[in-house]
Amino acid sequence: MLTELPKTYLPIDQFQTDLRSICGAFQLNPARSQTMMRGAVCLEERCGMEFAHVAVDELQTIRRTKRELVQDHAEHYFLILQEEGRALMSQRDTARLLRPGDFILIDSAEPSEFTYFNRHSRQLSVHLPRAELQARFGDVLRGGMFLSGSDHTALGICAVLAKAFERGGNQTQTGYLRDAMYGLLGAMLYAGGDGIQSQKIDAEVGSAQLLERALDYIETHFFDSDLSIQRMSRDLKVSSRQLQRSFLSTNTTPTDYLVQKRLAFACQSLKYRHRSDSKPLISTIAYSCGFNDLSYFNRLFRSTFGCTPTQYADPTYCADA
Repeated sequence: MLTELPKTYLPIDQFQTDLRSICGAFQLNPARSQTMMRGAVCLEERCGMEFAHVAVDELQTIRRTKRELVQDHAEHYFLILQEEGRALMSQRDTARLLRPGDFILIDSAEPSEFTYFNRHSRQLSVHLPRAELQARFGDVLRGGMFLSGSDHTALGICAVLAKAFERGGNQTQTGYLRDAMYGLLGAMLYAGGDGIQSQKIDAEVGSAQLLERALDYIETHFFDSDLSIQRMSRDLKVSSRQLQRSFLSTNTTPTDYLVQKRLAFACQSLKYRHRSDSKPLISTIAYSCGFNDLSYFNRLFRSTFGCTPTQYADPTYCADA
């Protein structure tokens, strides 16, 4: 099992070859003139399922475009767990900023993009056969479905994965763990796949309900630049302290969650800027996401992702060809 990045560098072409042999055809987009990187890909089989361990550093994006789609058979869905670092996952015009513990379901038969912003990232990808998933779940399947690490279902999947990688499992246990994985995936799919639920199993029911209400509130109002924690507390009819405490189970704060939501939406808007006939200004995108200070937005974006919003919006940025 891949637990950390190799300390030595390897040619980017070698990493791409390894990735292709394990996960299928993908296009790597390193920084300009970059020929070496730290990274590794390895395949492991447990409980009758295939797992790909992917670790990268100093890499901008990995894309799967229509050109790559015709190069392999797209036999799998990838259930991806973010283990370390952060990554922006995009599919079906949806962009999600994954933090450790978050999941996303990626359809290998559709274009997708994984953005790492030249930062360290480690992921576990469960390769799920397309034919079996379609037989089990039918039309409810779709790529881009997200599951927050604070969701009860995500905790269940992590528990199954931990058990699957234990030593000494027997064949009977293997079958049950595989069934458990598919059962939890079904729970994710039929819950709508948005995955923003309360966690904190030992919390009071009222606190869990408040967290769910707060997340729904931010989902609806994040684009409002006047939104504050005080106003949210007032609208939800709770104290600021109660609101802060309800977020303890997510390992973040209401303010940080609001900022991450705005950044994720900004990334999605910037990603599709070059496809728009109107080519909105970076400032227009920033303001539409709830930021009222363009300088602050630029600094925050650079400190979070390692590049400017203008660079991220440029489809040729960090591409060698």
